[in-house]
Amino acid sequence: MKIVRWLAGLAVAASFVAAVPVAAQPYPNKPIRLIVPFAPGSGSDILARILSEPLSQALGQPIVIDNKPGNNTTVGTEIVATAAPDGYTLGLLTNSGLAASPGGLTSGVRYDPVKDLAYIALVASVNYVWLVNNDVNAKTAPELIKLIQANPGKYNYASGNTGGISYGGYLKNAHKLDVTHVPYKSTPPALADLISGHVQIMVADVPASLSMIRAGKVRPVGVPSPKRYELLPDVPTFAESGLPTPPNMDGWWALVAPAGTPDAILDRLNKEVVKVLETEAIRAKLLQTSLVPTPSTREQAVQYQKDQLQVWTKMVKDLNLKVE
Repeated sequence: MKIVRWLAGLAVAASFVAAVPVAAQPYPNKPIRLIVPFAPGSGSDILARILSEPLSQALGQPIVIDNKPGNNTTVGTEIVATAAPDGYTLGLLTNSGLAASPGGLTSGVRYDPVKDLAYIALVASVNYVWLVNNDVNAKTAPELIKLIQANPGKYNYASGNTGGISYGGYLKNAHKLDVTHVPYKSTPPALADLISGHVQIMVADVPASLSMIRAGKVRPVGVPSPKRYELLPDVPTFAESGLPTPPNMDGWWALVAPAGTPDAILDRLNKEVVKVLETEAIRAKLLQTSLVPTPSTREQAVQYQKDQLQVWTKMVKDLNLKVE
């Protein structure tokens, strides 16, 4: 009987000892899944791959990129929102899924970007620029507006993504322009038609259009931002041209986790991703791809998302925007 009790006690003690290392294992102790809500080869995918290697080295675990495109990024965003809050499913998510779509741009959104997600850090942003075909007789934004107003119904403008749709709609609405919107499924074919003259005007993201601008194939007339872009230092802002600055509808990325993820894990991730973004090598890589690094605190990321949600909700309503 004593032997049985001794063996039972030994078993309990052994199970306790075995459990201690498991509970005490520091985060992370296994690979981390990183949801990217766009297809391989997209700007988001490229950004994820630039960041994943140094972040993996800092954390001591592999980061496995999982591309989940669909429904204006809401498919991938929902995967993160409904994942276990243990720090092993993260998302490199964008303004489309975190602000524009839940603001009403896209139907079928089944998550709350404020309540269902925890924001680790802002990562990068992408700017937009107003472009014209080289045959259009306008070199500045005010000249373009006057040209369109003097020729109602003559011109059309292209868009290839959420930002292009929104900035274009804002400009049309704010300046009462009689101009036809020609939506494209992506930016490259829209730019090709802008160059050929099938469309005359476009609001495009800088990464997609920068090489065309530098090659002189399209002409930039202004940037809808309070200050000039680092990558387009010679292009004046709308404010410099005497025009009102639109609300900020630029593209942006944030590193995000499911709501309920422990603060210790979120703090660790913030520390490491900010450190990576502030290294000169990574900053140079991002700028080479026309992405502007935007490292932030957790609190700044939370506030930025809330501000952007308000902007997009208002713009979607005011401009009657919709992406199906």
